[in-house]
Amino acid sequence: MDGDTVTATHIVHATTPIRAAREATDRDITLRTSEPIWIRVADEKRGHIFEYSFSQLG
Repeated sequence: MDGDTVTATHIVHATTPIRAAREATDRDITLRTSEPIWIRVADEKRGHIFEYSFSQLG
């Protein structure tokens, strides 16, 4: 995501939302605070949305 604009989509089957974000981007991920570039993960089975950003350490 770039702000509220979707820039890419992936379908990933993972055991946790953060693992799905890591697998889709092949980068280290952390919880999002206010970063303009971020990753949205939708858990379609449970109907939850998760927000992550790229880790500055990785």
